[in-house]
Amino acid sequence: MIVSHKHKFIFIKPAKTASSSVELMLSKICGPNDVLTPLSSFNDRFDGDYYEYQPRNHKGFENHMSANDIKKRVGDKVWYEYLKVTIVRNPWDMVVSRYHWEKARLWPGIRRNIVKILRNPFAIVRYKPLRHRIKMIFVLASFSNFIKYFDKSWTNSRFYFDKEGKPICDIYLSYENLNEGISALESLLGVQLGSPPHLKNKPRHRKNHYSQYYNQKQKEQIEKLFKHELEIFDYTFERVAQ
Repeated sequence: MIVSHKHKFIFIKPAKTASSSVELMLSKICGPNDVLTPLSSFNDRFDGDYYEYQPRNHKGFENHMSANDIKKRVGDKVWYEYLKVTIVRNPWDMVVSRYHWEKARLWPGIRRNIVKILRNPFAIVRYKPLRHRIKMIFVLASFSNFIKYFDKSWTNSRFYFDKEGKPICDIYLSYENLNEGISALESLLGVQLGSPPHLKNKPRHRKNHYSQYYNQKQKEQIEKLFKHELEIFDYTFERVAQ
């Protein structure tokens, strides 16, 4: 996430919405006193474009930090004065993207956990992430399993709404019309941003339309889980034939 004192905006970073790409793009116009939380290093298994990124001033901030937590951290003056920006995406499409992302990083994550445990087998805290990833082997065995055991923490509501469920941001960029949204943001900020790079876009090898992943029951499960997002952002399920 970003808090830009130079341009007076806060970028609130949801998951699987091209948010890392937009974050990197926005970081190019940030000043030395702005807050830029760490971004994972370039990985050619995941990223389509090479990039370098320098986080700074991020003590007390987190990458995927909820809107309410950011508000508490920056204080009311900054929160209400700055433009608050985030990105929304059709939930059915986002879930498919999340499925491929979790699958792509599962085994590398397990290997890293095992290496850390072997280096210090008495550090009990290192066993919890490994147990979680072992559980994820079953969850990710099929898309059907992934929907059945979908983790509610993977929704993006905490980045979009306050505790009463009211929209909390000023600008909701649309993943589906991102270039148009970026052009509008350029006008508001009085800057030139260009096009966002392609980050974390490789895990989804199949570019089939998201509707081809769902049966009716699975479609309804996501509809129930993301009911508030669907209503506020007016997303519908668009079925495309194979």
